[in-house]
Amino acid sequence: MSYDEMNKTSVQALWNHMPHQPYGWQDNTVVRGLAPRQVTTLDIPEAWVAPQLRRLVRPFATLRSGIPNSGPELEVIEREQFRLVQAEDLRAERFPNTFICNTCGHFAAIRAGDDPPACPTKHGTLEQFAYAEVHNCGLLAELRPPRCVNGCRGPQQLQNWRRLSLGQWFWRCSTCGSKSDTGVIRHCNQCRDGRSTVQKVPQTSVHYPQSLTVLNPPTRTGYGALASDEARAAAVGQLIGAVEPGVLALEEAMGGTDATAELLELSEKLGVAPDDPILAPLLAKAKQATAGASSWRDRVGALGLTPETLEIVGDEALALTLVEDAKPLTVDMLEASPPTAELLSTYRRYRALFDQYAVADVTLLRELPVAFVIAGYTRLSPQSLQRTRSGSKTTWFKFFDPDKSGKHPMYGKRSETEGLLVRIDPLAIVAWLVDSGLVPDPRVTDANAARAWLLGVCEPVVDAFNEPDHRLTRAVLGLVHSMAHRFMKALAVRCGLHADSLAEYLFPAGGAFLIYANTRSEFTLGGIEHVFRFDLADALEELDADPRCVFDPPCRRSFGGACAACLHTSEVACERFNTALDRNKLFGTLPEPAGANAAACADPNEVTWRGFWAR
Repeated sequence: MSYDEMNKTSVQALWNHMPHQPYGWQDNTVVRGLAPRQVTTLDIPEAWVAPQLRRLVRPFATLRSGIPNSGPELEVIEREQFRLVQAEDLRAERFPNTFICNTCGHFAAIRAGDDPPACPTKHGTLEQFAYAEVHNCGLLAELRPPRCVNGCRGPQQLQNWRRLSLGQWFWRCSTCGSKSDTGVIRHCNQCRDGRSTVQKVPQTSVHYPQSLTVLNPPTRTGYGALASDEARAAAVGQLIGAVEPGVLALEEAMGGTDATAELLELSEKLGVAPDDPILAPLLAKAKQATAGASSWRDRVGALGLTPETLEIVGDEALALTLVEDAKPLTVDMLEASPPTAELLSTYRRYRALFDQYAVADVTLLRELPVAFVIAGYTRLSPQSLQRTRSGSKTTWFKFFDPDKSGKHPMYGKRSETEGLLVRIDPLAIVAWLVDSGLVPDPRVTDANAARAWLLGVCEPVVDAFNEPDHRLTRAVLGLVHSMAHRFMKALAVRCGLHADSLAEYLFPAGGAFLIYANTRSEFTLGGIEHVFRFDLADALEELDADPRCVFDPPCRRSFGGACAACLHTSEVACERFNTALDRNKLFGTLPEPAGANAAACADPNEVTWRGFWAR
């Protein structure tokens, strides 16, 4: 098979069948994705995802250019040289076009349209040799056999290719039997910087899709209401209680101007005297509206956030506002209209459990729009810096090839799912930080003050692969993330979906997280809504039912408090690739073994965690 067309348009194609991505074909042939012939515009404004794209691309651009916040990758975003599209057809071609004889090792590289050749020593038809050269710069190329060292131009045989060590592979001339001095591993002929490696395709390390998850994104026609420069600041105002919750309240807050001046200007145009009694009550209302608008701006300004921090935290707060607007169903709504009278006691039990587990609220989102966007890809590592035994290597971020418009396509898909939004009690977070000895007691007494204090002492989270260096930020992120994973596992048991069929979205600045049905499938079962209506109490009680791991105590003491047997989930479910997880934050640091010298075991840099769910 040299060329074929795929008739598949599911969301899974975004991760498995994109251009330059190798994958298996149904006849065990390995292929590589090509650019689709037909695409349609994705109904999401490019400007809406630009801040997220900048944060995704910035580590790669900075490391490659050596200049902070600069690089050709960032210029693509700043100059809007990209567009969001949806692939309407998917294409692929055979790759690699290299074939080998399983008996003698005869190696042949053919053209893409040719049929598999036969072994010259009559061992039958050659099989596709699914190995390729790969490098961090984005190289993915077929192996190139060298010429015979004796110049006889005989075809080459690849020997020892079944060995795991590439150092044992070598080329031998099939005519004169001479062993080549050229190894299988060569210097990268694309970037000329370092040696490439040889890996089997397809496998995960050869191609890492670099993706964004966008919650409840606005459409291109509905974007104007949220396009204001003050949108992020107003959303932060909602976090600290300076602006009422909801998208409508957010828009009203952003529209708040000097209503008094506008009213006086209008009355002058209409010829209404300033002392006209009709104008007096209108002026009073205008002054009230102006005071409200300036009030939330002053409170947000008092947080002292830098413009960069305000953008990052504001994006998170804005996403949280939009999520809560996705046809929510709250516990208050359930209590107000229970399906049966017997369920009323169950719903009242929810509130008691919220207090027990320091949860401020849980909201069901019945129709949550979500979009996945594949912005580009990387080779060998999903991170900008790949750390290996032989040293560190810079990974290049690769955009997809420009289309006829000259812009880089970013392939996406809008879909709809269901999820649970969990807000953690901010007062409990502050008390936990104090009891664990990280900060002195700030003496905040209400939830809004606690959120404002946390925004002032924590830094924004920008790296999805590594824990933050800032101590308090690392602690809060670890708490939110660890709690999300426990909640995900407890929810999966009852909603009819495997934990890997769920996904998370973290709001560390807001002290919240979202667990939603992973819409890489085309439909939602409704299992999360069933749990919310009937089994949420049991799911909550599962959170701390068994704090142990089969690898304890080493897991709690030496492995960071998280491993594949307890908190880890698959990469498709975890937003942060299983970083910033620690059961000690939830259940408390394990005491030292009996008879151990506490002073000798103590590490001044380690925190003795008071369990967040400790009773």
